[in-house]
Amino acid sequence: MAAAVSEFEPWLSAKLKSLKTDEGVFGHYISGILESEESVDEKKDALEGILSEILESDISVHVNEIIEKWESCKPKEETLKPVADVDVQLAKLIESQSLATTTRREYTDDEKKIREAILSQYSQLSDNEEDLEHEEVTDSTDLVKNTNALDVAAAARERREQARLEAQRKKEKDREDREKQKQLKEEKKEKRKTQKGERKR
Repeated sequence: MAAAVSEFEPWLSAKLKSLKTDEGVFGHYISGILESEESVDEKKDALEGILSEILESDISVHVNEIIEKWESCKPKEETLKPVADVDVQLAKLIESQSLATTTRREYTDDEKKIREAILSQYSQLSDNEEDLEHEEVTDSTDLVKNTNALDVAAAARERREQARLEAQRKKEKDREDREKQKQLKEEKKEKRKTQKGERKR
C-alpha cells in the first residue's frame, strides 16, 4: 500500500488545492476512508459527505475522480500475493504431514514380545484399579449421603432452636425495658408532686 500512497498523496494534495481547501486536514480524512476495508459504495458515500462541506456542485464528479485515481495507484499484484503465499504454505504443510505418516517403525520379534508383556501388565493393573475404585465409591457414597443429610437436618434444627431462644430473650428484654420506663415515669411524677407540695408550703 506504500507505493499507492506515495503516488496518490501528491495528486490528492494538488486536487484539494485546486478546490481551494486545506489539503492537510481533508487529505488525511480522504486517505483514511480510501484505506479502510469498506466497499466502494460506502467509500463514495463518505467522500461525498466530506466534499459536501467544501463544494456546492459537481460533488459526485470529484468523488469518482478520487476513487479512480486511488484504484489506478493501488498495485494489482498486492491482492494476489497473499493467496499465493497461502497456497504455497498449505502445500508445504500437506507434504510434511504425508511424510510423517508414511514413515512407520517396524518392531523386531523381541520388541513385540516386550511390548505385549507391558501392555498386558498395564491392562491387568487398570482392571484391578477400576474394581477397587468402584468398591470404594459404592461404599463411601452411601455414608457420605446419610451423614450429610443428618448433618444438614441437625444444623437446621439447631438454627431454629437458636432463633427461638433469641426471640424469647428479645421479648423478655423488651418487657423489662417497658417496665423500667414505666417505673421511671412514676418516679418522675412522684418527684414533681413532692416538689409542688414543698413550694406550696
